[in-house]
Amino acid sequence: MEVRNAQIKDYDDIKRLMIDFANNNPIEDLKNPKYDYVHVNKVIDHILKTGIALVCTEHDRVIGMLLATIQGDLWLPHVKRMTEVAWWVEQDYRGTSAGARLLNRYIAIGIEAKDRGHISTFTLTTLATTPDLKLEQRGWEPIDYNWAFRG
Repeated sequence: MEVRNAQIKDYDDIKRLMIDFANNNPIEDLKNPKYDYVHVNKVIDHILKTGIALVCTEHDRVIGMLLATIQGDLWLPHVKRMTEVAWWVEQDYRGTSAGARLLNRYIAIGIEAKDRGHISTFTLTTLATTPDLKLEQRGWEPIDYNWAFRG
């Protein structure tokens, strides 16, 4: 198993993983997405150029991804933050080291970016359905919760 920077050749695999992610997301309107692939390709291009795009492969097959953007805070644009926007591993590879390898590379990149002064912090989002990853024991602290109104 190997984690590497994503390349243009990985776009179709990233889109395949994004569809799997959407179909397993607790938000119903994300399921069975009908993506505009021209738009999705532009988003991935942007992330490749200005953010972090990692893939995990096994035998040259992409089995997981972690994508993150780097952007200024809405109210304080000079304060840059790296924000994970998609972290997903195929169902068949859950319980392997694929997710941890992606996360560890993301952490290493985040620490280096902080040390260089490129970002002030970096964040990770988990779904309500994500198993307990014991993130607090790994140096993470919760900063907010997102809630979907179902009323």
